[in-house]
Amino acid sequence: MAGKLRITVSDPSDAWVKAMRDKYKPIAKAATRAVVQVADGLKAEGRADIVSAGFSKRWANAFRVNVYPKGGTVSVDAAALVYHKVPYADVFETGARIAGSPYLWLPLPDAPRGRGGARIPASQYRLRVGHPLYAIKRPGKAPLLGANIKSTAARSQKGVSLSQLKRGRNPGGRGTVRMVPLYVGVRQVDIKQKFHLRAITAANASKLAAFYYRAFLDE
Repeated sequence: MAGKLRITVSDPSDAWVKAMRDKYKPIAKAATRAVVQVADGLKAEGRADIVSAGFSKRWANAFRVNVYPKGGTVSVDAAALVYHKVPYADVFETGARIAGSPYLWLPLPDAPRGRGGARIPASQYRLRVGHPLYAIKRPGKAPLLGANIKSTAARSQKGVSLSQLKRGRNPGGRGTVRMVPLYVGVRQVDIKQKFHLRAITAANASKLAAFYYRAFLDE
C-alpha cells in the first residue's frame, strides 16, 4: 500500500537561520570590500586621466564611482556605478565631429567668463552681459562676433574685463569706442579622444576576483 511521508523541521531557537547568516556574512563582506577596492582604484586613475588630458580638477572631480548599497551595508550583490556628471563628457572618450548651424561660435581670449570660470557662450552673451554682439565679416576668413566698448589707449592693451563689456559704449565715460572680437565662427569641430575611462574601467574590473579572494581569506 502506497503512503505519504511528510517531514517537518522545527527550530524554535532560530539556530539554523543564524548559522546561515554567519555563513553569508563573510561572503558579503568580501564581495563589498572587493567592489570598494575596484571603485577606489578606478576613481583615482580616471580622475588622473582627465587631469592629464588638460582638464581642470573640477572636471576630474565630476567623474564619480558610487558603491551600492550605501551606508556601509555589506552585500553579495555589491555593485559600483561609474559616470561623469557632465552630460556631454563622453565625446572626449569617443571623439566626435560637431557641426555648426551654420557656425559654431568659439570663444576668443577676450570672451568673458561666467560663474565657475567657464566662458560665456555666444548664445547667452546678450542675456548675461546686457549688450548685443555684432558680426564682423572678413572675406576669405572665418567670421567674428564682437562687442563695442569704450576704453583709453592705456587700457586697450590689457585685454577686456567683464565690467568693460557690461558698460558697453559707456556714453558718459572717457576714451574711444572700439570693437573687440570675442568669438570666431567655424563650420565644424573635430574632437579627438582625450579620455581613456572605459579602458581604465575594464582594467580595474578585471581585478575584482583577486580582490574578492584576498578579502575572503582575511575573513
